[in-house]
Amino acid sequence: MDKETSLTKVQKEIETIASLGYKGMASHVPKGRKAIGFFCPYIPEELLHAAGFLPLRLTGMSIKMSHVQAHLPSNCCHLVKSSLESLLQGDLDFLQGVVFTQTCDSMQGLSDIWAHQRRLPMHFNLMVPTNLDSEHSRHYLKAEVERFKEFLESHSGRMTPERLKASIQLLNRIREKIGEIYTRRRKGLTSWSSGFFAQIIRAGYLIDRARYLELLEELLNALPEQTEDRKDLVPVYLSGNMAHSESYFSLIEDAGAMVVQDDLCCGARTLRLMVQEDVDPIEALTQRYFTSFFCPTKHKGTRAHEETLLREVQESGARGVIFLLYKYCEAHYFDYPDLRAALESKGIPCLLLDVEDPSQSLGQLKIRLQAFVEMLSD
Repeated sequence: MDKETSLTKVQKEIETIASLGYKGMASHVPKGRKAIGFFCPYIPEELLHAAGFLPLRLTGMSIKMSHVQAHLPSNCCHLVKSSLESLLQGDLDFLQGVVFTQTCDSMQGLSDIWAHQRRLPMHFNLMVPTNLDSEHSRHYLKAEVERFKEFLESHSGRMTPERLKASIQLLNRIREKIGEIYTRRRKGLTSWSSGFFAQIIRAGYLIDRARYLELLEELLNALPEQTEDRKDLVPVYLSGNMAHSESYFSLIEDAGAMVVQDDLCCGARTLRLMVQEDVDPIEALTQRYFTSFFCPTKHKGTRAHEETLLREVQESGARGVIFLLYKYCEAHYFDYPDLRAALESKGIPCLLLDVEDPSQSLGQLKIRLQAFVEMLSD
């Protein structure tokens, strides 16, 4: 099979996976595994995988809201509302369970409502500390990681060190390959559309991780040596939460820009650190999940978020920053003024886009994006 044919085949499989609704995902759960849903990258996927489950990231769907109004106030973000609606409509009944973590108020409240519905056999709350500067926070997180491991073992049997190490290695290899894709894209060494790039990332949260690694390797191996020049697209940095929809990436490209780096909750934010493979697995997981993220629901000094953002924008070569935030996401909106001020102090232009359902209000976003990109191009 030549490279072009192989690339077309892999692209088709990724596009199919990324387009699945929740009901469609049920048929893609590998035989012998059961799916457990999770929302936050603070959840150690390695433990879920080593316990024999399929970690399935719940990132929200475009869905008609017909039940959720009786359970949630209107000022909750699209992720929270659409996920609960999907549960109440029965779209998530194929899940064996769900794992929440202590992040924003809405997500913590969603956990309580979800548990009250009693639709899934397993329910767990991973209590990640908020103040990461505390001398006790790291020890607390390690105890929580151990408690999570024990919870999974109570449902699936003992998790051997060998299985956990194998899962750690698998997830590390996936992060390496995704990081390579980001690097090649930033250097203009891929000809993929921005929409397909978003599909690559999304597919990784929905299918068996071993198969996903195979797809990434096949994708990278099938890339042609010469690709089209993308210098006509203005490089931008994308910051935000769970809004990793191909619609937004395509809009940005249509406006004349390309995301060369991001800080999305379900994007590059999860790639910042690997899990050490030569130390105790629980200790390694604790270290990785304690130090690797840039989340507005966590505190690690007054300038930590600003310094990380400025460094990554500079390293990426982005000319401007787009903040893509879900409406009503209090945590991100609390951080936004300080981040904007930090960017402006360095002469870096930024644009704030508040979004809800990715299938709606694209017209207004398009106009604002075009104006921003034109300004960056001058």
